Amino acid sequence: MKRIITLVSLILIGTSQSFAQNDVESSAADNWIAYMNIFDLPADGGAYQFGSSWALVDVKSTADLGTNTLILQPNFSTYAANPTDAFWVNQTTGDGNKEMEALTFVEPGPSYNGVDLTFHGRVLSHTLDTGYTAQFFIKALDSLNGYADVFGGAQVYDLPTSGNFTVSVTAAEIPSGLLVQYGYSIRGANSNPLDEASLGSVVIGAENAGINELDASDVVLYPNPTTNSVSITSNEQIIGFEILNLSGQVVISGANPSAIDVSSLEAGTYFARVELENTTEIKKLIKK
Repeated sequence: MKRIITLVSLILIGTSQSFAQNDVESSAADNWIAYMNIFDLPADGGAYQFGSSWALVDVKSTADLGTNTLILQPNFSTYAANPTDAFWVNQTTGDGNKEMEALTFVEPGPSYNGVDLTFHGRVLSHTLDTGYTAQFFIKALDSLNGYADVFGGAQVYDLPTSGNFTVSVTAAEIPSGLLVQYGYSIRGANSNPLDEASLGSVVIGAENAGINELDASDVVLYPNPTTNSVSITSNEQIIGFEILNLSGQVVISGANPSAIDVSSLEAGTYFARVELENTTEIKKLIKK
């Protein structure tokens, strides 16, 4: 046990001196923002029309806290609200008449500037119709240049049909003054709500959501980062746990690893020391 405690001390000391990175796993509990860009259809030239902030429900993104998933779908609200408006619906064919780029993202604030950033998650289901594109991204918007992305879209990638995904940028690439965003986009025609089932969706979960896929003794903190609570899971029996701050002080401890209340902790980096039946593991925990 002394060896484990010494190892923790070394980790904590090293972290307090040199840790400078934000490792963000997709979570339904994040403060998701929605924005919609509207274009003419590609067949009509694809010209940009306008963009504005929308509610999550209107861009058809659903944050399910119960399952810690984010569900992304094509846009149906403009068709449903304007079935007789030729701007939105082709009155001859009955098809949607605009190209919609639905952005669902987080703006973590200036504390993320000048710090390495990794954003990652897991595609649990991808049934989206081939007429739509689903992507994940990190962007850095320059307010002095019309909020253009300084990466020029270089950190925007197609979501895989299944499995894990990740994107990273360095501290030097997101200096102070840029507006950092990470999240997702769904792009394609606005659609008739009657076609919702056939057009499918993308379901995003935590990278290690499939517990049965873990190797023996692997420990998962979920969700992580977190705001109010965290659960600890493992294929081995969990005897107990301790949450330590960067000074090595135990701030929370217990035996029940489900829904551990961390709401009283200040935002920052902590470590979970998890005692298993045959070993002890240490995992980093980010409190937002």
